[in-house]
Amino acid sequence: AGTGKTLFALAAGLENYANPKKSTTGKKSKGYNKILICRPSTTLDESLGYLPGTEQEKIEPFMRPIRDNLFTILNGTGVMEPYAMKRAEEEVAQMFADDYIKTEALAFQRGRSLNHYWFIVDEVQNANQNQAKTIATRGGVGTKIILLGDPDQIDNPYLNERTNGLVYAAEAMKGSKLCWQVTLKPEEGERSPLAQEVAKRMK
Repeated sequence: AGTGKTLFALAAGLENYANPKKSTTGKKSKGYNKILICRPSTTLDESLGYLPGTEQEKIEPFMRPIRDNLFTILNGTGVMEPYAMKRAEEEVAQMFADDYIKTEALAFQRGRSLNHYWFIVDEVQNANQNQAKTIATRGGVGTKIILLGDPDQIDNPYLNERTNGLVYAAEAMKGSKLCWQVTLKPEEGERSPLAQEVAKRMK
């Protein structure tokens, strides 16, 4: 928790989207057509259809952490003047309005084949094994899928540290040359001293 999983994945996606570099084979990457972000939330998946508004309006409350991380990437964590703050918020909003970054409901990904996407799926510890498989099989040509999560932060009452989608995917894909696993340690936390103290004490 608090190690910057979402922030790092989003920052790397923005860098690869805007500034494609040569791959390890020496060939220049063509980059990605879109940055797509989903968050498998039990509440979102079960009650999405009953919320008013369009798909984007329905999932907006669940995507606020993405906007927060994007704001931090672009503007840092320092105190800002009111005018600068408003301008920065408008810049973040414009990136979504211009389709630079797309946020979609996990429930609507079945059946898709995504080519040249930087596909971030956050909070995968709250996805079940079937959802994890569905997500992982969306990747088409040139797509990178980033599954993020923390088995100690499961909110889904039907999952545990062994049955959640994140652990299932990590175990199933061990040894694959197409996959990498990165584990961030507690001492690498980037949260405030207060947040880290709370996380340590309120287990």
